[in-house]
Amino acid sequence: MDYESFFELQKKYPRAVGNDFMLPGDLKRRFSDGLITVCADDRALFLFEKRNGFTKLHFRLMDKSATLSPFGGELAAFLTYREGCFQEIASEWLLNQGFAKTKTLRRHTAHSITCELPIDDVDYASADEAYGMFGEIFDSIESDMPCPELFEGALCVRSDAGRPIGVLYMGQTLVVAVSPEARGQGVGRKLYKAYADVREQKGKKTVFHEWISPDNTSSLAMFKKLGFTPDNVLTETYVYQLGA
Repeated sequence: MDYESFFELQKKYPRAVGNDFMLPGDLKRRFSDGLITVCADDRALFLFEKRNGFTKLHFRLMDKSATLSPFGGELAAFLTYREGCFQEIASEWLLNQGFAKTKTLRRHTAHSITCELPIDDVDYASADEAYGMFGEIFDSIESDMPCPELFEGALCVRSDAGRPIGVLYMGQTLVVAVSPEARGQGVGRKLYKAYADVREQKGKKTVFHEWISPDNTSSLAMFKKLGFTPDNVLTETYVYQLGA
């Protein structure tokens, strides 16, 4: 199925229960690159998006009795909602399909960050450098990492030997990774200050969104100092090893 056919098909499925609002922004290109598979019947619309190391599930349910077809490999689904407005039906359906909830993150937002720190020691990482570091720090499913080539131009702090010890990816949402040995040294703060400076130079409003685990006390402390506050939006990750 091509992008145009999918665009017409999805009009038949109301935006009721599901998570399809999390579709990638470059959906048309992903279709053309063969990274998308679509399955549909009178009970549900499923879109499977190939990612690095797993497949991401987007779905709309017309009927809670809908079931997934056998699928080889690791499948992950993400739900985002505001507190008090839980997607209970979608969550229940995923659990009934055999998925397990693996991670809950809370979104924090800052509307401006001032740049009083010198940022001369922040430069740009290559795609391979940035992607390699994110791969070391994060599980690909938990961070929902995009394709490696999209990391080109990530901000970077390096060690005295020139090795990246902190990177900030500037995508639809910001993702920051800091090497364990460099934590507590202000690396993350430098990266956020540098990003704010880049935005200011381009004349763009600086609004930050960061997803943080509720038990990640060190990150919570840093973001609080930078002016981040929780905005009561949560995201949950559901994973199932299907057909393994």
